[in-house]
Amino acid sequence: MSKQQTPAFVFKYIYPRFRYILGLARRLHHFFTTLWISFHKRPTSSPVIPDNYTVHNTSTFDSEITLHCLTGKLPADLEGSLFICQCLGSPEAFMVGDTNLIRIDFDGNQASLTNRFLWTPVALARQNLKNTCHRFDFFGFMYLSPGLGMFSYAEGLYLLPDGRLAVTSDIDRPWIIDKYSLKATTPVGRRDEWLPMLSANAGEVMGSLFAGYNNSHVLYTDHQTNEVFMVNYQLAEGNGSEHLVKLMRWDGYHDFEKWIVVDSDGVEIEIKQSVHELVFTRDYILLADTAFVAGTEMFTPWKNAKLPFEKTVVYIIDRRDLISGKKTVVSNKIIVDKPCIHLIAEYENPDEKITVYMLHMPATNTAETIRRYDRDLNGNLFPKHLIGYGTLPVFDLSSIGKHVIDVSQLKVQSKYISEMPYCWGPYVYTYMQRQIKPYHGQDLFIMFKGFSKDLLPQRIFNAYKNINARQVPLEEMIEGGGIQHNNSICRITTKDFEIADAYVFPDRVLIYTIATLDSKNENASGYLIAGVVTDDVSGKKSSGHEYWIFDASNLAKGPICKLGHELLNNSTLFHAIYIPKHIEEKLNQKEISYHIPIREDYPKEELEKWDKSVLECFEEVIYPLFDDSDSVATKRAKEIASQLAKQRF
Repeated sequence: MSKQQTPAFVFKYIYPRFRYILGLARRLHHFFTTLWISFHKRPTSSPVIPDNYTVHNTSTFDSEITLHCLTGKLPADLEGSLFICQCLGSPEAFMVGDTNLIRIDFDGNQASLTNRFLWTPVALARQNLKNTCHRFDFFGFMYLSPGLGMFSYAEGLYLLPDGRLAVTSDIDRPWIIDKYSLKATTPVGRRDEWLPMLSANAGEVMGSLFAGYNNSHVLYTDHQTNEVFMVNYQLAEGNGSEHLVKLMRWDGYHDFEKWIVVDSDGVEIEIKQSVHELVFTRDYILLADTAFVAGTEMFTPWKNAKLPFEKTVVYIIDRRDLISGKKTVVSNKIIVDKPCIHLIAEYENPDEKITVYMLHMPATNTAETIRRYDRDLNGNLFPKHLIGYGTLPVFDLSSIGKHVIDVSQLKVQSKYISEMPYCWGPYVYTYMQRQIKPYHGQDLFIMFKGFSKDLLPQRIFNAYKNINARQVPLEEMIEGGGIQHNNSICRITTKDFEIADAYVFPDRVLIYTIATLDSKNENASGYLIAGVVTDDVSGKKSSGHEYWIFDASNLAKGPICKLGHELLNNSTLFHAIYIPKHIEEKLNQKEISYHIPIREDYPKEELEKWDKSVLECFEEVIYPLFDDSDSVATKRAKEIASQLAKQRF
């Protein structure tokens, strides 16, 4: 028996009012905490984070600038384009807000930077529906319009089989962007090819038009086979008996192939936290249940985000078992002794042995932020510009793990690097020719966020202090002056598995992200670039937001060049990809044919069940922007998108 259709008036008049029920606890909590903190003075500066840092960026617009060489000299053997995904943030959350795409073009003489907003249908709807009953309200780690859908952020950039780039998110479909205009051109997969994070009535109330989709933000391409693997799942918690985990294979051109992942007994596996990064080898796929956990604290902000599990569950799938026409694929489970957030596997798996490297982050939750009412361990509020800051101190010394998994025996042998002053809060990794060629154990470059008790809220201390295993005594970390370790970057040799080179950043310098830059000279070691913010600006032409370039073979020497501009203002830079010029020329020769028509993906007939403002938004802004057949409408849509960018907050 088919489900009875919900009447249109429910979508128009009932569901939009659920925002008052869902937001009641947040509003009451906001009122009382505002009253409480109004009698207390905030400091204006942090001893750790520079004053130039901003959680909420309102000054970045579509623009093109030529970066100044502030110190040193730009390497003449750099020819290519660096793409970076940036979240502009919201007043209380560093990674919820509009997405800005950055491209830095190097030609051996100068570096030119282009900023472009990422306009997807939901991003346009959030701006265009601000004054309607379907507006999107801020709810912790997302913007929500009950009955319509959710909006969050994008963080990853990945190279596809056809040479295009995809921008990705943990809770939305990937979107393909044009490398030159940086415009979103098509989603990856139709809406009906994706499993929404919530099903049945809960999914309808949260919104089906712009539904959230749990997936791995990673979209690595196997350039040996021209295959992309993705995972789409529903969390076990909150879905009753439903907790489907679907593995998807895509060739870049056609519909997805899908398999429900089951264990050796044929029972569906459960993801209890997240699959933040899916990786693969020549013969295997690894789904790791990673330590990023966001729950109902977005509706009940007096609760802390959960502390992730103290181990990492990894599901191993044999790629040779992915048979077209079958509905399921069997996985085997192994457990690694520490929680991780990012991982990378060597492509070759000789003798059925997989070598995987993991960034282990104990006693922390990357879903946590500094809240308005948080106090430090001395009882002081945090500076206003740190409200929403999210890279809180990892509450114990971290480690990098090298794990050799014997698939036939389902056993794992592990080694760890855990050294001070470096291994505090591993954030992202990179390596030479990342995404261009398979990973064969090249040196890993890892960014660490450091530790300071001055960034530790008392609330987090109380919630996470009683972990079962600890490398560094709690008293040593926080008593007196406590431990103070700055941001750092390390180069790790995978053969010897040791830190071969490292650089520790100066005080009050915050590092956002790192990427490797290949030299056009094949005999050169290449470079590493870091996006940073500092108050110790490199001259009058710097805004304090800078890009530092290092010799990849000599990090300890420090930056050999610093780039910046008076108008440059970064907020949170996430993942990046560098495409050398000679690689780009090869990619441009590939055929590009994949496209999902937006008018078919969001049909007019479906839009009529919401308030007329939703249909008008699509007809006047969204359809024309994605449909170049009507040049007048497209021009008008671009003008509206530009206007929205200037008044988006």
